[in-house]
Amino acid sequence: MKKPIVILGIGELGSVFARAFLKNNYPVYPITRKTNIKKLASSIDPELILVCTGEADLQSALAQIPESWKDRVAMMQNELLPRDWIDYHFVYPTVISVWFEKKKGMDSKVLISSPVFGKKAQIIVDSLILIDIPAHVLDDEAQLVFELVLKNLYILTTNIAGMAIEPGANVESLRTHHLQLMREVSSDIIKLQSSLTGKDFDQIALEKSMIKAFEGDLDHSCMGRSAPARLNRTLQLAKEFGLDLPALQQIKHSS
Repeated sequence: MKKPIVILGIGELGSVFARAFLKNNYPVYPITRKTNIKKLASSIDPELILVCTGEADLQSALAQIPESWKDRVAMMQNELLPRDWIDYHFVYPTVISVWFEKKKGMDSKVLISSPVFGKKAQIIVDSLILIDIPAHVLDDEAQLVFELVLKNLYILTTNIAGMAIEPGANVESLRTHHLQLMREVSSDIIKLQSSLTGKDFDQIALEKSMIKAFEGDLDHSCMGRSAPARLNRTLQLAKEFGLDLPALQQIKHSS
């Protein structure tokens, strides 16, 4: 019998990971708001604990991780960067940049292969592949940071640019009919991501990778319900770092 896997947050994506782990013969223990985590930690020795909460709940979720589990933590949130977990002193955490969607009443939709890096990366990759979701292990942390920035770039560019173009526009329309806007917004996003990570990035390489992700689902809508909140959060971070993001500020003033 394999060690169990703990999933903190059983929402739509959490349920996909649960099915993948079960398919790979791992017992799965869910953590919900009613779970006594300290009691659970004293009764099982898990293979890993996957944090599947939304972005807004990430910090409170990470703060709940018992000390005895800090060497087997995995994360999969959007807008995730090393600065989000560095203060918790996890030991070689595992991080997956999720490139598949799961909405209520629908099966998973894959855009591109999901990259994973960390101590438990191979378990996650092997499990997802069993339910026909492609994933791959990255070679080093530098690749992980690039992949996390790429995912942030995709989400923030499509969401925020979507606020400035025709309602219901998709990523094909964005790249075909609003290329200049896309590049202005993405340039602002990359500037912020560089400040958040303390690293410089190849803007051309990021754009090529983002377009490749577009091609995974050209009908993908640009503006989701969370777009205004993402814009506000991004501008607040820019303010904290003293950054001028003219394209984003113009969209904010026009919305």
